[in-house]
Amino acid sequence: MISDRRNEVFAELLTRALDDPEITTALAANGAPAAKELREAAAEQRDRILGQARAAEEEYVRAVARQREDDRGRRLVGRLTAIGTASSIVVTLASAAITGWSTELEAAFAERRPVSPVTVAGTALGMLVGIAAIAAIAAFVTWWASALLSEGVRAGDPAAEDRRLTRTLLVPAGVAAVLTAAMLGVSAEHVVWQFTHGRPPGADEATTWGVWVTLGALAIFGGTFLGWSSEMLPGMREGEGERLDGLLTAWHEALYESTLGFVRGEISIRTARRYATTLTIGRDTGLRKSRGLDFHVDTEADVRLLVTSQAMDGGSIALAGPRGAGKSEVLARFCRPDDPATVLSVEVTAPVAYDRREFMLLLLETLCERVIEAGLTSAEEARRLLGRIRYQHTRAREANVGVGWGGWGLSAKHGTSLARQPMTYPEIVRRLKDFLTTVANEVNRADQGRRLVIGVDELDRIAPSTAARDFLNELKVVFDVPHCLFVLSVSDEALRDAELTPLDRRDAFDSAIDEVVRVSPLDYRTALRLLDNRAVGMPAPFAALFYCLSGAIPRDLLRTARAATALVTPERPRSLTEVTAALVRRELARTAGSAPATGDAPQELLQFFHADLVAAHGGLSRLAGHLATQSAATPGAGRLGATLVNRACFLDTVEQIFVDGLDQESITRAAEPGFPGSFAALARAQRETGVADVLARSSLEQIRRAWGLPAVPSLA
Repeated sequence: MISDRRNEVFAELLTRALDDPEITTALAANGAPAAKELREAAAEQRDRILGQARAAEEEYVRAVARQREDDRGRRLVGRLTAIGTASSIVVTLASAAITGWSTELEAAFAERRPVSPVTVAGTALGMLVGIAAIAAIAAFVTWWASALLSEGVRAGDPAAEDRRLTRTLLVPAGVAAVLTAAMLGVSAEHVVWQFTHGRPPGADEATTWGVWVTLGALAIFGGTFLGWSSEMLPGMREGEGERLDGLLTAWHEALYESTLGFVRGEISIRTARRYATTLTIGRDTGLRKSRGLDFHVDTEADVRLLVTSQAMDGGSIALAGPRGAGKSEVLARFCRPDDPATVLSVEVTAPVAYDRREFMLLLLETLCERVIEAGLTSAEEARRLLGRIRYQHTRAREANVGVGWGGWGLSAKHGTSLARQPMTYPEIVRRLKDFLTTVANEVNRADQGRRLVIGVDELDRIAPSTAARDFLNELKVVFDVPHCLFVLSVSDEALRDAELTPLDRRDAFDSAIDEVVRVSPLDYRTALRLLDNRAVGMPAPFAALFYCLSGAIPRDLLRTARAATALVTPERPRSLTEVTAALVRRELARTAGSAPATGDAPQELLQFFHADLVAAHGGLSRLAGHLATQSAATPGAGRLGATLVNRACFLDTVEQIFVDGLDQESITRAAEPGFPGSFAALARAQRETGVADVLARSSLEQIRRAWGLPAVPSLA
């Protein structure tokens, strides 16, 4: 059923994607493929497109399964409520009738006359009217008390008004139920006594079995009230329905974005690359979405991670690379493959403030929830562990013995109370490791080649950075579980800050991690594919501009492209020179507002990057020379001066290359990595600036020489 629904949704969303204005405009251009070709290509890649939205689909499917279970429970409760309601009506009528008989029998015995059925009926009716009057008074008091005590009611809050109405109905019903049950127990006992003894009972002749009748009646009423309470909470049912609708919408939107990204990419592949120097792409493109697997482009890191993992039965792999390089998406893509039968994955995010006990508990809890959702045979053990994690159990036992006769009595009481202590850290680690082993073995037995994957994302979030070393030392104790693979993402900056990669000696990182997969900056071709999946028809000059300014970092690439397309409107396209100038101004503002790498460096050098001062010094080329002279004359500015000179030269290079006169021949030449002034070299110089300034300077000299630009100013 889910498969049929998936096919139906895919077909609907593919049609919707092909009807999107961005796509229809692109298909109307000369040389564009036909919609039929795109539909056939999408059908061939259907599983891959669906796999991009697998997480959202699985969440929706789990919610549907839970709702079905809840609906079955509600139907059962509805039937029991109907039976309880009928029983309550019978009990109420029986109580009225028996009360009438009890009262009339007592009067008949006292007056030595026959029983009058009319009097019995009148007394019964009077009891019902009296209880109804008392219930009405209780309803009145409850209604006004709610208004006096609830600020929400006085403010007109609809939820508070619903609760007020519920209380106003249930409280008087409860009062009426207690009175009815009490009268039933007392009257039934009196009626039986009078029939068996031929007279009313004396003050010391009453029995106690009527109490049990009262309790039985209260039990019937109580069960009915519970059923009524569940039926009188429409807000809860509406909330569950809204949540399910939200999950369905989220799945459809994720699948739609995945389909739309695929269609954009296919159009770009099947259409000749444009080399226009005017940007006409509007804002309503995939660039508006900042991140997500809907647009994931497979990179070399994806392939290396897959190959490396296939050669390992278990252990640990680290995804390392600069911040923004796409480690999180590579990890998510690995944990959510197109075929979910290949892995059972658990994804957690490293905490900002690392607490070893809390993190291990989080990992164990997440694993238990995932096992229960997957329906494994170890789900029962997972439920027990969840109860152990989430609750501190207290068990109490008590025994009473009593013997009495006349005014004498003997009693004894014995009680014990046991409270379960929270798990210690070693116990948590042991249970986690044991359960990892159990689940991994079950998964591997059920399907040979399937494995358990634990993904730990954003290890570089841990603060302070040195805590990352402690985190690895603590976590590595569970890395040796067979058929269980740990994949962690960590940035190069965090590795350096935490001193996890010291030179020429073994460290915590080496001892904890079995393999390292580098997530490198994008090459130029991959960057084009990423942009193609986000926006149809991105002209090559602009794509190259975004690539160079971003340093080939995916996150910055999309940010830069988004900033550029924000400048464009249907009425106002922008030239390459205009877009370059705007983006350079953006970079100048970021540089002027940044902090120097060393705290004692003179900050006033950064102020030269304000746009008005750049113009006052005759542009970036002359500013670079001025900064070289100024930094040489400023004590302690050597390193910062080198960085700023490189920065000014880099932006000047970008500004000189990406102008309206940039032609297809120059772009084709610069797209080749072997060209000294290639786009890849310019992006590398962007990354090297501030990190390896000597190397950045050398790169910039080669690039500027290749493009016929003046040399980088000398640092005297």
